[in-house]
Amino acid sequence: MQQLQSHYRWFQSIPRLRISAFLVVALFVFALANTTIYLLAQRPQDAQAQAVPALSETNEAPVQTEVTNQASETTTAAPAAQVATPQPTAPAPAPSPTPKPAPVYDKVSIASIGLSARFVTVGLTSANAIDTHPSLVGWWNGSAQPGNPGAVFLDGHNPGVFSKLPSVQEGAQIALTKASGESFNYTVVHIETVMLAGINMHAALSTYGGADEGLNLMTCVGQYNANTGTTDQRLVVYATRS
Repeated sequence: MQQLQSHYRWFQSIPRLRISAFLVVALFVFALANTTIYLLAQRPQDAQAQAVPALSETNEAPVQTEVTNQASETTTAAPAAQVATPQPTAPAPAPSPTPKPAPVYDKVSIASIGLSARFVTVGLTSANAIDTHPSLVGWWNGSAQPGNPGAVFLDGHNPGVFSKLPSVQEGAQIALTKASGESFNYTVVHIETVMLAGINMHAALSTYGGADEGLNLMTCVGQYNANTGTTDQRLVVYATRS
């Protein structure tokens, strides 16, 4: 005991040594405390670091399952496409025939009496008379062409295509329209009814009043004669180029 007291007195007698020892102990305690805090702080991080791969693996599992399911669905759908019943192919529709344009004809029109009729070319009969088409107006090919000098001569049956011609009045407008689209206009200037026996065909085939261009139309009127097979009179309508 005396020896310890001797040592203690000796330690107290050395102030600097005592302070240094105190600092060493304080540093040791401080270092130990820091080490303990550091180790305690690392444990949650290590636990968290160990949990990350587990979470990643947990998330990847559904993705792999989804891909596997998609592959399974694709694999399952393929045989269905292969065994599908082929549908019959509808027959191709028959091509429609190309419509042909309606034929266009030469035409004579008199609006005031509601007359509109086609005219065609006619010649002479074996009796040297102007032929008459049974259902159309006939343009005699020995007369002038529409638009040329001279008289255009048209003939038609009554009853028939010229049934309305007897009602025409002077001053009426007549139009000749060719199939080409050309149109020629005439004005009625004279109307006469003559007996068949005394008809002047030279006058009937000439322009009225010496006009350069004319249009003359003729049809049957009067009484029918069974012996001759025709009527006893003729109506002649004279028109000049407007």
